[in-house]
Amino acid sequence: MERASAKHGPRQDDEMKHETEGMIRGNKPTRAEEWRDPEPPADDDPDVVGWRGMD
Repeated sequence: MERASAKHGPRQDDEMKHETEGMIRGNKPTRAEEWRDPEPPADDDPDVVGWRGMD
């Protein structure tokens, strides 16, 4: 069976999967303090160009 990541071992992959499962399944913010969540971009903000001048 081929794993998706060669960076971590199978045990750490399973542990990371378990830790992030709530973030993926939940339909709510992942932080306890709402003020820590980043603000979404404003509708009138200009698009940001990538660091090489390409997007």
